[in-house]
Amino acid sequence: MLVDHVGFLFFPDQIVFRMIGRMAFPLFAFLVAEGYERTSNLRKYFVRLLAFAAISQPVYMLFRFATDGTTNDLNIFFTLAAGLFAVTLWDKLPLASSIPAIALIAGLAQFLGFDYGVYGVMSVPLSRLILYHRKWGIAVLLLLPQIPVLVRFLWGVISIQTYAAMSVPLIALYNGQRGRVLPRLFFYAFYPGHLFVLWLIWYVIH
Repeated sequence: MLVDHVGFLFFPDQIVFRMIGRMAFPLFAFLVAEGYERTSNLRKYFVRLLAFAAISQPVYMLFRFATDGTTNDLNIFFTLAAGLFAVTLWDKLPLASSIPAIALIAGLAQFLGFDYGVYGVMSVPLSRLILYHRKWGIAVLLLLPQIPVLVRFLWGVISIQTYAAMSVPLIALYNGQRGRVLPRLFFYAFYPGHLFVLWLIWYVIH
């Protein structure tokens, strides 16, 4: 993620930064799906994601304005919160009800400008497959990034989202064991924190 944002802001012509950065979101989506399995308080988890979405949005707007002049999109925490809601519906509702409900959430995310849109929201519940059906889950996670690539290609746009599939081997290596423990809020705070630092450097330079 940091590599991606450094490239996006300071080296927009160096596509290798963006290619490496495509690996970040699938990892975040998987971690939210795993968090759903492990959390003892789903409501608190959801509120935490929304809280950091609100905290991050002003900084995200500064960053996006510096990169491409836009300020209307919503940051990744909104996407992850919507994905968590989607996986909850998938788990709690009958399949016939959950599919249209999730489709509605994903469609709203696309319409409202959530980062990664439909692809982002769907990545969370589909990442959960690997926890229960390993081979199917790996296949889905390899194919999922190719959908936005195909859609953009049909519109005459070349997308680098295909490189998101590079994250799948890392996800497949996950064994369910916790690694080195850092403060819980570190990873949440890192997102708005690094965006602000990068924007500040850009502002000083310009």
